[in-house]
Amino acid sequence: MKCVVTGGASGIGAALLHSFATQGYDPVGIDINLQDAEVTSQSLARFADNVSFIVADLATDAGIQKTVDLLDFDIDVLIHNAGINAVGRFETLPLDKQQAVIGLNLLTPMLLTKALLEQDRFKPHSTIVFMSSLSHFVSYPGAAAYAASKDGLVAYARNLSVALADKPVHVLTVYPGPTRTAHAHRYSPNNRRERRRMRPEVLAKAIFAAVQTRQHHLIPGFNNRLAAFLSRRSPRLAERVMRKALLEPLGDRQLY
Repeated sequence: MKCVVTGGASGIGAALLHSFATQGYDPVGIDINLQDAEVTSQSLARFADNVSFIVADLATDAGIQKTVDLLDFDIDVLIHNAGINAVGRFETLPLDKQQAVIGLNLLTPMLLTKALLEQDRFKPHSTIVFMSSLSHFVSYPGAAAYAASKDGLVAYARNLSVALADKPVHVLTVYPGPTRTAHAHRYSPNNRRERRRMRPEVLAKAIFAAVQTRQHHLIPGFNNRLAAFLSRRSPRLAERVMRKALLEPLGDRQLY
């Protein structure tokens, strides 16, 4: 069984590859970072005989095509995990940085999925996983383009799920909250409570379980589910809380 994870060289992606590898899957990572990919490959080799990495820039058409050409096998699980952010006030953040966020976070999963479907690379009863964000429920002031890209994934996944019902290829959308990764540390205006964030290994195990039980949606962790519930009940209050927690501490800084 093959599990393919974009952005698999570090953070959540590496944890996902590890979780699936320990359960008998052959892990296939895709990442732009060769050095991190080599380190992760060596770590995974203890749990899986067939470990492979595709080094490609998924933000480019050439990188997507290279990836499709090398994924010349039947896929059991594909997890769209690769993503970037650009944090700062929307009106002052460079436009090219915000376009890059939307490109990699939203357009790349769409284009890669389309190409792989055209090539009939998914096994019957396989699963495509889209990594959205808790921001879909609670908002993300200071990262409007990121939030828009993650909301776009939700809409795409929902409609794709209906379209693929006769394949049958299952679609799972995940809404992670704050996770203890270098990525989150880099883009957070305040890391004082970093240790309270969910460990990527915990998140990866929850996603593995959701794939096995063929869930359509996953909000991992009680605190994240509570936040999503309260935000649906009192959206204005949630937005004020997020503004105070994320936008105000940011000030005039830009993180990208």
